Amino acid sequence: MRPVTTPPLGLMGPPGRPPLPPAQLRALVGDYRRRLTQCVPWNPAMKWQPQLNLQGATYGIRELFPTVGASLDPVHALAEGLYVDSPGGSFRYCVRVQPRGRPLLTWWGSQVGTVIFDAPVGIPALFQARPGRAPDDPERWNEHPWMSLTPGEYLTLRPGTRMARGHTIVAGLGLAHQLIEVTRRLQVKRVTLVELSQELVDWLMPVVTPLLRKPVDVVVGDAYEVIPQLRADVALVDIFPGYGNAQAQVAELAARSPGIKKFWGWGTSEMSGRRLRSR
Repeated sequence: MRPVTTPPLGLMGPPGRPPLPPAQLRALVGDYRRRLTQCVPWNPAMKWQPQLNLQGATYGIRELFPTVGASLDPVHALAEGLYVDSPGGSFRYCVRVQPRGRPLLTWWGSQVGTVIFDAPVGIPALFQARPGRAPDDPERWNEHPWMSLTPGEYLTLRPGTRMARGHTIVAGLGLAHQLIEVTRRLQVKRVTLVELSQELVDWLMPVVTPLLRKPVDVVVGDAYEVIPQLRADVALVDIFPGYGNAQAQVAELAARSPGIKKFWGWGTSEMSGRRLRSR
């Protein structure tokens, strides 16, 4: 295995802050060198750990646009063939290169950890455009992706997916990972997708539909307005910009939704230790 001779990107600290002391930097490099020798195959069913060390070759991911190449370039500077934009220009799909040894954040409840790969991997990501920005504006795209299929996303969506049964509502299309997995559960008999963006639905659902195991009813609208009008066994709500910080919003939505038996919000059950019920 090629030795780590420089610290993985991300270990030097944020711009503007003093560099790490040499002794601390050497310790961190040594720790990452050790981790790179302990990588194991990726398994979507594996348990979360503060340190996940994965074999890059095993990170099999579902790419909605398989012909799109992977790149390290900034999202606004991607060359043709390295992205697909939605017809209205509001969303951009691309595949980001995660270099060997560079740490990625993972989360579980209030705990934070990192994952590293022993080889570069491509991670599909969906970015949203900032309103009113010109196509060639370097700041056209939001800095952080709308969704990206990192191990952290896989692992933190899994508790909601495992709750799905009977008639399940999925709020938020994103890259459709949770929607696809919900339709593959034998316990699920009917699926309703609630998505705010008509543009996202028109663009991605024709690509996603061949991957679904059950028909999906699509409702375009604000989940906070639509879900209280529906009846279902479970509502899986993944419409929040941050992980686990939406307990109050999910609780309020559940209180207004007498027709929904159980609620799950991204990270809320892990943060609170309980599943939210409508009554």
